[in-house]
Amino acid sequence: MILNQSTSNKWLKSINQQTVLRLIYSEGPISRVQLADKTGLTQQTITNIVNRLLQEDILQENVPLENGVGRKPVPLEVKSGSLYAIGIEVAVKYVRGTLVDFQKKPHAESVEMLPLTRDEGLTVQCIKKVINELLSYVPNMSQLKGIGCSIQGLVDSSTGIVLHSPGLQWIQVPLAEKLEGHYNLPVYLENDANLLAVVENLNGSLAASTHSLTFKFDHGVGGAHIMNNKLNTGANHVAGELGHIKAFYGDEAKPCHCGSSGCLTTLASYSGIKRNLGCSVEELMLRLQNNDPLAVEWSEKVEMALSMTVSNVITFLNPDHVLFTGKLIDQLGTEIRARLRQRIMENIPETCRGVKLVVLEQTPNDSILAAGLVMNQFFDVPSV
Repeated sequence: MILNQSTSNKWLKSINQQTVLRLIYSEGPISRVQLADKTGLTQQTITNIVNRLLQEDILQENVPLENGVGRKPVPLEVKSGSLYAIGIEVAVKYVRGTLVDFQKKPHAESVEMLPLTRDEGLTVQCIKKVINELLSYVPNMSQLKGIGCSIQGLVDSSTGIVLHSPGLQWIQVPLAEKLEGHYNLPVYLENDANLLAVVENLNGSLAASTHSLTFKFDHGVGGAHIMNNKLNTGANHVAGELGHIKAFYGDEAKPCHCGSSGCLTTLASYSGIKRNLGCSVEELMLRLQNNDPLAVEWSEKVEMALSMTVSNVITFLNPDHVLFTGKLIDQLGTEIRARLRQRIMENIPETCRGVKLVVLEQTPNDSILAAGLVMNQFFDVPSV
């Protein structure tokens, strides 16, 4: 009973500290009084937490504010410029890493091309080579709070295992374990679409959202679902896999690497267009501008499939925000984007039309996003 009570007290202490720390990071500079008002914690509890974080050199006190009466409130903020994270993007052809501070400012970048042979050991060596180069730019190792990795494929982020990455030809690879054992740093893994959703939800374009969907149209098609500000991965870590929703039928149902056919990703992605039409997205857009019949036919098919798929998911999950990104979205002109927006809004019921459709004008750097995964974990509040 005493052990349980002690564990419970430690858990509550951790929740309180992380709640205060995340609030300072997201809303700082902020005073102790404001923290107490927003969290409902006592002034003494706030003082104890702040003192611990000041001692750990995570927070800094700014110049006291003039308020006319009584003791001047002292604004607090996270020392974001002196905390660092390494972000790693493991793509099909390369590994890219970036050293980023907690203000999201990049300090160094390293890129290593992957060999054509899909060898797990060689790929891990390339990842380590990139990390080793970035470590030389860290001012003080105590300021480095972890390594985040963006992976294209299915990832169990709770165990740090890459379940299946078709591009890398990886199955059940314990990447976090391999890196943590080598560097003695926390390592976090996430699917690239999930990663984008988590980082944008923390303090990006989805910061005002509670329930959101993120759709990434890139080499493949990925998606993510945030519910009550928490990532929903589903029972087997495949929640949000928009690319494998069946969107094409009959002669248009092309085979997919997942073992099925007719998946959205078979046409509405970079790889799908290249495989089925024999040209790049850039070339296809030029042909579309010239009213090429094949390009026009493709555009109509994909616009219809994409808008219907997204509309159905919006209707089923009722998000307040939907975020679109990816290299394919980058290439689409304003006219096509406008048509997609109109079709989606027409397809969903009136009760869902308050949803905000957000388009990132340029696909973010995945290695910088992966560093954001470390920040999200650093400021994460444990579940009660």
